[in-house]
Amino acid sequence: MKILSFTLGFVVLFLTGCVSQYSITESELEDYLADEIHFEIKEGNQLFGIDMRINNIQVKLGHKTDIMAVSALSVIKVRNPLMPFKAELEVTFEAKPWYDATNHSVYLKELKLVEITSSPKDFDKAIQQFSPQLMRFLTQFLETQPVYVLDTNESSQALIAEMTKRIQVQAGKIQLIFDE
Repeated sequence: MKILSFTLGFVVLFLTGCVSQYSITESELEDYLADEIHFEIKEGNQLFGIDMRINNIQVKLGHKTDIMAVSALSVIKVRNPLMPFKAELEVTFEAKPWYDATNHSVYLKELKLVEITSSPKDFDKAIQQFSPQLMRFLTQFLETQPVYVLDTNESSQALIAEMTKRIQVQAGKIQLIFDE
């Protein structure tokens, strides 16, 4: 019996040591967002309207203290019979990521718009009109959707999910912290 409890203690100690360094990298966040986050707006009718879709999301962690930068490349199509057009829009946000221990997910808060660029360039003036509405859509979407969820169906991530209490942003990664 002592051998079993010693072995079990050793395994728990070993697992705790292995997972104490668990982190989520920028590329893991980008992969998760590419697979899970689908942001698409379709407003209007067949003749008049706007379609917007996010195609590419890039993440930068730790370039500022506790900050995650999210850049999204979007394609915007404006339908109207007189002058339809298509443009690409790159939007960059900064936000503070936080960990929700109840559903084992990383969310963003305090989103702020850092930069908007467009192609073609003459679309910049037109986008200024859409900017407040676009910011509201994206802010509401990004603040209510997790940007990463630990997979509790996978045994190692399930253990990590139960142990994680908070996160800390570091250069290139989000470190999962197990103590309060």
